[in-house]
Amino acid sequence: MKTYTKPLWSYDVQKTEQWLTNQAKAGYYLKELHRFKRGFTFEKGQPKDVTYRIAYDKIKPAILSNTMRNDGWEKVTQSGKWYVIANERPQAEVTTSTSRDAIIKRNNFIFYAFMAILIYITGATLANVALFTTATIASDGNVEVVESPLWIITYTGAALVTAFYLFMIYSVWKIKKTNKALSTENPSTYMAPYTLEKKNMTKAEEKQLKREGILIKRRKFGWMYSPDKLEKWLEQMAAEGNRLHRVNKLGTTFYFLKGEPQNIKYSADYQNLSNDSYFEIHRQAGWKEEFSSKGALQKWTIWSKEYEAGETAPALYSEQTHKLKQAKKVALSYTALFLPLVLMYIYIASLNTFYIFRNGGEWSIVNSNTIMFFICILLFGTFITKTWMYYFRLRRA
Repeated sequence: MKTYTKPLWSYDVQKTEQWLTNQAKAGYYLKELHRFKRGFTFEKGQPKDVTYRIAYDKIKPAILSNTMRNDGWEKVTQSGKWYVIANERPQAEVTTSTSRDAIIKRNNFIFYAFMAILIYITGATLANVALFTTATIASDGNVEVVESPLWIITYTGAALVTAFYLFMIYSVWKIKKTNKALSTENPSTYMAPYTLEKKNMTKAEEKQLKREGILIKRRKFGWMYSPDKLEKWLEQMAAEGNRLHRVNKLGTTFYFLKGEPQNIKYSADYQNLSNDSYFEIHRQAGWKEEFSSKGALQKWTIWSKEYEAGETAPALYSEQTHKLKQAKKVALSYTALFLPLVLMYIYIASLNTFYIFRNGGEWSIVNSNTIMFFICILLFGTFITKTWMYYFRLRRA
């Protein structure tokens, strides 16, 4: 028996699975998974090929279906919600596997938590820099450094925070990379990933169509805070004969091709987890993916579906309550993201304003900082307000 410790094994389950397979080829078979110790215990035996899969399930203990057991899978060990299954059959003969959705969802939770902490630490650091600048100006540049044996605590704390900050940056990068790999696994085992339909047109062809007035470009900034207004705008453009051609990667620029008026229903959908099955379900229902955001904090997809005149406009979801829950999720997500920044900027701006009035309103860099803080308060506050107005519009409807 021997035990290995791998602290960050869950950040890349595919790499860990391959490592377990390599251990089996060397004659060491997984015996036990230690969730809190982040370790794996192995038992010595004869070398052979074994395929391992790591899964995550809230239901404990995890039970394999008859289909998977008939396919040769056996559960090796479980620790908490994590469990490991193994299959000694040749990989070419294996037709089933575990779903990756639960792991991706768990990773997304960690991803968003770390992103929020990163944003807050960065914002707090910038706020402290602004306060230090204000204090330095207020004291005419006379900053006194007080010697103290407690500085070692400050330096140690700063080093720990810096190390944690770098760890979170690595975690965000690694988790995003892992989730991308998990969502595009072997199509023979999982549902084939749905890719956005390629609209084959070179940039030169687009430029020519723009010169001819056939291709038009419109910009929409911040539409994700009022997605229902974007849907109505796109539908109105289609009714006027302007068919959506494509959306740029940032989701801010929309390209339309002029043609005959059409009845097209658009739906902007927000999802924390948008795996292959999510796209496949809507595609099979006749919806077409026009845009999918690539950002870490905003998972938006714009869908479209044509319908005949006189028909009832289609709906992405059959129940209106689902749309309302989604709108509430949008409002809560952006509130959690922007509200702490608004409160922090209000506090700093109030201190700067007090300093400005105390000094008779004389212009200095403090005034410029204060103006920037008020702009940020107005901007982020507008984002929060728009999302809640979107929610209440749907609620009234």
